[in-house]
Amino acid sequence: MCVFVCDNSLSAFVMRIVLLLALLTVGECDNTKVLGQIGNNITLPCRYDAKKHGPVHVCWGRGDIPKSKCSDQIIATDGHKVIEGTRVSSRYQLQGLLNDGDVSLTILNLTESDAGRYGCRAEIPGWFNDEKHHIDLSVERNAVTTTSAPSTRETWSPRPDCRYTESQ
Repeated sequence: MCVFVCDNSLSAFVMRIVLLLALLTVGECDNTKVLGQIGNNITLPCRYDAKKHGPVHVCWGRGDIPKSKCSDQIIATDGHKVIEGTRVSSRYQLQGLLNDGDVSLTILNLTESDAGRYGCRAEIPGWFNDEKHHIDLSVERNAVTTTSAPSTRETWSPRPDCRYTESQ
C-alpha cells in the first residue's frame, strides 16, 4: 500500500492525478497458453461482454498488443462481421457468435509457422477500457502411432515330409 502525504492542496491534487493515471494505464490483459497439432484446426479464445458494451471493434494480431489497435493485424471485426480487407489469410476465421462477444480466432490447417504469440483487443468505449488477451500458441507434430500384430506362424512337430511326384 502506498501512502502519499502532501502539504498543500495543489500537491495533493497533482498526486491524485498521477495516481489515477497510473491506475488507468493498467488495462485488462491475460495470458493463455494453447497447444495445437500440425494439420489440425485450433481455436484461440477471446470474449468480451457484448451485453454490457454492445458490439465493438475487435482486432487480432501477431505478437504483443500495442498501446492502441493491433500490431501485425491478421483479422478484425466490427462486432457483427469480419471487416472486409482485414483477413490476411482464409485460414483465419472468426467462427463464434460475434454478436454475443465470442471473437475467438480459429486457425485452419495449423502449420509450424503459426506458433507464437497472438493478441486480441476488444475496443471498449471510454478511456483505457480496452480488453486485451495474449495467447501463446505452441505447435507440435502429430504423434505417429504404430501397432504390431502377433505372429500367426505355426510350427509343425514333427515336420511333415511333403514330396511331389508326377504320375503318368
